Amino acid sequence: MKRDSNINSTDSRFDSNPIEFNISVPPSNRTKEQAWDMLMQTIEGKHAEPARVVTFQPHYKWLLAAASVIILMLVGSLFILNTEYRFETMQAQTLEHTLPDGSVVHLNARSWISYKKSFGWFGRNVRMEGEAYFKVKSGKGKFVVADNQNQKVVVTGTEFSLVTRGDSFEVQCFEGSVNVLISGLKSVGVKKGESVTKTNGMLIHSKQSDKELTKPVWVTHEFEFAEEPLSQVFQQISNFYNIQISAEGFDPASRYFSGTIPAGKATDVLDVISISMGLSYTVNADSTVYTFR
Repeated sequence: MKRDSNINSTDSRFDSNPIEFNISVPPSNRTKEQAWDMLMQTIEGKHAEPARVVTFQPHYKWLLAAASVIILMLVGSLFILNTEYRFETMQAQTLEHTLPDGSVVHLNARSWISYKKSFGWFGRNVRMEGEAYFKVKSGKGKFVVADNQNQKVVVTGTEFSLVTRGDSFEVQCFEGSVNVLISGLKSVGVKKGESVTKTNGMLIHSKQSDKELTKPVWVTHEFEFAEEPLSQVFQQISNFYNIQISAEGFDPASRYFSGTIPAGKATDVLDVISISMGLSYTVNADSTVYTFR
């Protein structure tokens, strides 16, 4: 094998003497522990994730404000819809009132009805106490009348009267039909010409004759009598005017009266009866007791 004559054995590129590096480190006052801590902090700082700050964009704030307004409106609406209307009559006073659905209620003396402003939206519910006559508008769902004891009359479209005072409870149907619902008792259906009376915790169902099927005088403003005993005539007039009528020298149950009398002044009504029956009457000083002879 030939040796390349161009290679100089004394070429500096192949000098076998090692290269010397002179590195100087400036002096430090830190201990080894402090230097180590600085090194670790530098390493951890390079790998630490920057903190993220979450902020609501302006439109989120508007959404929250709008939601708050909607909630306030809903709460306000519920409060308004739960507001009750109440109508009440005093002694010797009657009232005719038209409900929002077009139904009509007549209130007798010393009676009241109430219903919420939401009447007709979530049902047609009325509360009452006393004596009332209802002419219910049909075709608008069930119509429910309840008293303070939660005794209910449920109808769809009809005319009926309801008396509920203390332990007294009586329903009389003039048109259509109704259902009487009382907790603990079987429901009873009442048709035109029928009535239901609560007696000793029981519902007594009865049918009335045509002459008995007359609307109350405080509804028609007329007294209608068809061969009725004077004792019953006197009782109806007494109840209407809150007076007392008595008889001397004859039995009012044995005398009968028929006729229609406008419900004007008490004396006008009694004059018609006294003239028709050939009787006379006197009245006490404060006009509360009338005596027929």
